[in-house]
Formats: sequence, structure tokens, C-alpha cells
Amino acid sequence: MCIECGQPDLITYAEIRGKNSRYCAWCSCRQMYEHGLVSEPSKWDITVEQAVQIVLGNDFLARGPTGEVLDGVGLTRQMEHVWSLVAVECIVCGTPTRRSVSMSLSSRNEPRGSRCSHCFALPLAPWQDEFFEAHRLVRDHDGYARLGERVAARCMDCGTDRRISVSELKSGVAPCLNCAEATDPDAVHIVYVMRFPGLSARKVGITSTEVRHDRIASHLAQGGILLDQHEVPNREAARMVEDFVLRAVRDFPSGCTARDFPQGGFTETWSDDGPDIDLGNIIGKLAAKAAPGFDRLRTLMAYFESEPATIEEMVEFRYIETIEVDGAEVHQLGFSEPLEQVLRKIRARRAARAAEATETE
Repeated sequence: MCIECGQPDLITYAEIRGKNSRYCAWCSCRQMYEHGLVSEPSKWDITVEQAVQIVLGNDFLARGPTGEVLDGVGLTRQMEHVWSLVAVECIVCGTPTRRSVSMSLSSRNEPRGSRCSHCFALPLAPWQDEFFEAHRLVRDHDGYARLGERVAARCMDCGTDRRISVSELKSGVAPCLNCAEATDPDAVHIVYVMRFPGLSARKVGITSTEVRHDRIASHLAQGGILLDQHEVPNREAARMVEDFVLRAVRDFPSGCTARDFPQGGFTETWSDDGPDIDLGNIIGKLAAKAAPGFDRLRTLMAYFESEPATIEEMVEFRYIETIEVDGAEVHQLGFSEPLEQVLRKIRARRAARAAEATETE
């Protein structure tokens, strides 16, 4: 119920989000009419009967409580004031809406084009389809949608369904969370900690440097602040770190839900009241204990003790960087990938060659 006029109404959060006006729709229409009546009386000084004809025009029709179509006389009886909002529907598409003569008289675009928002926005629908396709999504929505409205879509790569808006895609939210997770489990991963001031919560998460749409960018787009991040050798190691953190903060629930995290990951959050997390210290402890995921390099080194990697096997992974030291050029030689990844790939190629040789025999 509006505290200004006492008019009861059903209001959704989306209708008032981001609006500065403290008035309801009925009050806004009344204000527009009163201001118009002062500034342009020749245009705004009309009767209720005239207001009905302007509201309906050639675009809308009104229906009674039992669904019957109302003529001008019938609709006039429903209009308590000249500026009153009345329920109408588009004669072309049938989309229901509410109209007031104030909307028509104050609009600079009328009578040009359709006054039905659905019909007016139809030409924009193909652009939204193309925008979604550019992000490898097929939009499952009829017609135009508001930029912040989440609509059904399906990933063109893996077929996963989700709901996402144009605004979220523009801000960097991952189009498909399933594809964002479908990475090489043996590739280098990043463990990160973020803070969300608006939710009074913190979050731990993992992502891969090979992911098409980075998780961290998605969280930053939703108001997150990156506190810390560290590389670990593989997904198993990343999961070990993440689990260690979540066990340390399990007594400080955040209360966050999936609605708070359209980009995913609300189950890995905790309250701002929880302890500070030192990722570097945690990773160091797990690596020293050779925890699962952190023990792979030791296993690989043991494999190569009997038959070390050759120059020919390692040359593909060489990385040369030229720097200047005291006026002289210095060439630094190293690996283009972490040592664990290099040794893992060399061992895999040896195994493939051995399998080919066995099949030949």
C-alpha cells in the first residue's frame, strides 16, 4: 500500500529496483497530470471520456471482470480520475499492461510506433539472439527481454541449460558453468579467496588458467574483491586446499544462497566474522606433507630416476627470456610450463610410443 495515497497494489522488486521515485504508479500518473495541466493546459485539460479514447487509441482494448471487451462507456465507469491507471491488452499480441492518459500525453514518441512494449521491442529480439550466440548460448525466450532479466538458454557446446541475462553476460559472468569446469584435471589451477562486502561473506574457489571464461572475472563482475590467489599443480591439489579452507571456516556460515551467486559457488562461502585465510601458508603445509595432488611431482621424479628425460624430449618445452643486466643482455633458459606438467607429458609420450611399438610387434 502506497504511504502517499493509500492505493493497494501488487509490486515486484524488479519494478522498483534502481528507481529513485518514492511514489507508486498511481501517484506518478497523478503528478504528471497535475504538472501537465499547469504547463500545457490546452493539451492536458481533458475529460475522463477523452482520456479513455486516448488510452485505448488504436493499440489497446479493455476487458471487464468476466473477460468481456469494454467499450468506451464501460471503461469510463472504471476510471475514477482522468489520470487513473486501467488494465488493457494489446490488440496485436494480447500482452496485458496498465495504461494512464498521463503516459500518452507525456510521451514524445506517441503516436509514432506501437505503444505496446512487447511489440515495440520485437525488432530488438534478433540482436539479443545474436548476442547470446556470440557467447555460445541459444536463447530460449520469445521476443525481447529486459537487459537485467534472466532468460532460459542452452550451451551450444555441452547442452547444459541455465538462466542468464544480457547484463550478466556483458559483465563477464561465465555463460556456461559446466564448460567453465570442464578443464584438464592435470593442468595448473588457481585457488583464490574473495570478499563480497554486500553479502558480508568471503569465498574460496578454484579455477583453471585454461578455462574459456574465468571464474574470478565472473565474481569480480558481481561485486567481489579478490583478496588472494595462488597456483597449484593440478585440480586435485586445488580441491585439497579448498577443502582445508572450508573445514577451517565451517563454524562461520554465511547464509548465502544460489540467488546471491548467479555465477555459482555459494556453498564455498563463510561469514566475514570468520578467521582470515592465508592461502600461501596452507599450500606450503599441504605440499610439505605431500598431500594428494601435491605428491605427483615426487612420483614423477621417481619415475625419471632410472631413465632421465633427454634433451630431445625437453627441448619442446624450452623458454628463453632475454633481460638486461648492467648493460649486458642475459638469456634466461627455463621451461614454458611447470616442471610437473613437462614431466607428465614426456612420460605420456613415452607410454604412447611403447604402446605403438607393442601393436606393431
